[in-house]
Amino acid sequence: MRTLQHHRIRFLVAGTGALVVAATSAIIVPSALAAAPKTTVADQPATTHCDVTFTGTNNAVINVPAPQTYCLVNLNQVGAVNVSPGAGLSVTKGSVINGAITLTGAKAFTFCNSSTVGGAISAATGSGFLIIGNGGDGGKLATPCGANTIGGAVTLAGNLGGVEVGGTNILGALTVSDNIAPNLGTPTENNATEIEGNTVVGLTTCAGNVPPPTNDGHKNTFTGGANGQCARL
Repeated sequence: MRTLQHHRIRFLVAGTGALVVAATSAIIVPSALAAAPKTTVADQPATTHCDVTFTGTNNAVINVPAPQTYCLVNLNQVGAVNVSPGAGLSVTKGSVINGAITLTGAKAFTFCNSSTVGGAISAATGSGFLIIGNGGDGGKLATPCGANTIGGAVTLAGNLGGVEVGGTNILGALTVSDNIAPNLGTPTENNATEIEGNTVVGLTTCAGNVPPPTNDGHKNTFTGGANGQCARL
């Protein structure tokens, strides 16, 4: 089913697994995802609208088709989340993902104030901005993106739309490789590959990113060690 921006499908998933589907014609954009004024003090999520929203509890794998953007809002997700090329995903407001999140060629990805339980996050060859937390950027105009806990590895490879991993507790390894920042990473926000203010339990490996990643003044804690382009971040 294809929807326009002025329509939204909302999935309310009860604890029993039953799905209730309601359609409205009002302009409804979750407050955490509403478009914000441009600012130079914080990265802005690129997932500015939702075609489909999940909340409550869902006990099945979620597959996001192109060109839609799915929003998981305060969702207890039991199962993997897979994002097709040209699709988008937003995970916010205390969502808990009991499984892996895998994105290939995504147009945008937002992961804020949420967690995975024993699940890795892998995002490769994305065309739009990918943000996993906010490592200290802020300001009155900033779109808030709260701290996360990732219960597995985080792998970001070959993305072209800008990458930020910030203020996140990563219990596995962090691998950031071959990402090419738009506009050669200038200005830093929404462009550069930013690895800032994280605590990473596993090994952090960064290589082949153009330009090299920055911590934008917010140092990381690499308890598992760091090498390559992230060695001094």
